[in-house]
Amino acid sequence: MPDAPKSPTRGVRKFADVYPSIKERCAKYSEASKWYNVDKITPELAKLWVQQMSIWTRTGFKMRGHAYANCPYPELRRVLLEVVMEEDVVDPRVGMNHRQLMATSAGRATGQSLDDLRQVRPLATTLVCFDIFYGVANRSWEEAFSFPSGHERVIRDIGYFKFEANRMKRDLGWGDKDVAWFTGHDAADEDHGKVIELIENYITDDTVWDRIEEAVVEVHLGWLLMLDGIVDAHRYGIAPVTGASCKGLSLAF
Repeated sequence: MPDAPKSPTRGVRKFADVYPSIKERCAKYSEASKWYNVDKITPELAKLWVQQMSIWTRTGFKMRGHAYANCPYPELRRVLLEVVMEEDVVDPRVGMNHRQLMATSAGRATGQSLDDLRQVRPLATTLVCFDIFYGVANRSWEEAFSFPSGHERVIRDIGYFKFEANRMKRDLGWGDKDVAWFTGHDAADEDHGKVIELIENYITDDTVWDRIEEAVVEVHLGWLLMLDGIVDAHRYGIAPVTGASCKGLSLAF
């Protein structure tokens, strides 16, 4: 069992001290991305987005598993496990896990069945995004613990889910049931995004916060790379990769 956490030294920063910079940087990168600047979401683009995000929702719990395994403190691991259970087994807010929510809302709205989504293969940019996430998850335990919660917090706070739901409704005529993945995540990430604050009692060196800030921003760049890759694939007819390159993915619902 690891040693008990040391009492924070006087003057050590808190998450609130670094979060404004994280949020500002992530918001600026988002505003400059191809995905945020698409003139109109077409049915074809929405279908491709659902396909790649279905892979995302089926694989995200694995990255959280790395964070769980690398965390040395049982009391923090218990919180991580609760979040993984909501992502992978059932989120009581929506009555199902998040990959099932994607399939039954946006998946159905784009005319794709579970069998259709099971056949989806990742774009190369989706794989690069996962490589970035896995890389951060296997650095220091502090970065691994912080990046899922920190990223969930920032994308919620910069309005990603509301932006996306409103855009899909406007451009595609979707209803509330069709955007349930966005509204469900908006509620879940309000709670999940608070988890990062728990790390404050375990940090006694200000330089750790610098690494945490960079980890969250790096993960956000990986996220945007995946979204921009969807735009490029739609515009230029870029095909998904083949099975040999699909390491580390979960393709089951």
